Amino acid sequence: MNLIENINKRLVFDKDEICAGGENYIGEIIRVSPIPLPKDYIEFLKQVSGEDSYGPEFEVEDEGSSIWIWSAKMALEKLEEFNQPFNQEFISNTWLFGNDLGDLAYFLGTGKDGFGLYRTSESRLSFENAEKISDTLTDFLVNGVGIDTATSL
Repeated sequence: MNLIENINKRLVFDKDEICAGGENYIGEIIRVSPIPLPKDYIEFLKQVSGEDSYGPEFEVEDEGSSIWIWSAKMALEKLEEFNQPFNQEFISNTWLFGNDLGDLAYFLGTGKDGFGLYRTSESRLSFENAEKISDTLTDFLVNGVGIDTATSL
């Protein structure tokens, strides 16, 4: 399924900023990720990781809140940024894939509610404070599961 073509109607984004590609960066993500990455996430990256893309920012219609899901290149850059000694336990068990342009980070991993998409504070990356958004990226972006959780404060 092409996630970009089936985005939930509550999520608004600039379709002109979407470009496919980034296979080398995607291959690197698959190689360095400490967890197996879901197929829908890899397919999404193929749709948004073209040259010079940072990934789409999805705004929740009529709410003024947003989530930025990083392109493959940006996810690798953010891995370097967050890969600090005090974050090692967290980083070695998750894959960071976005943020809210504020103080929340979004990740794939196994938290207290099983595997899925979670959010936690960027200043205190931890499983203890993480809140589950949805089971899959498809559930979130297409079916709208967890939109309110992902964008609430």
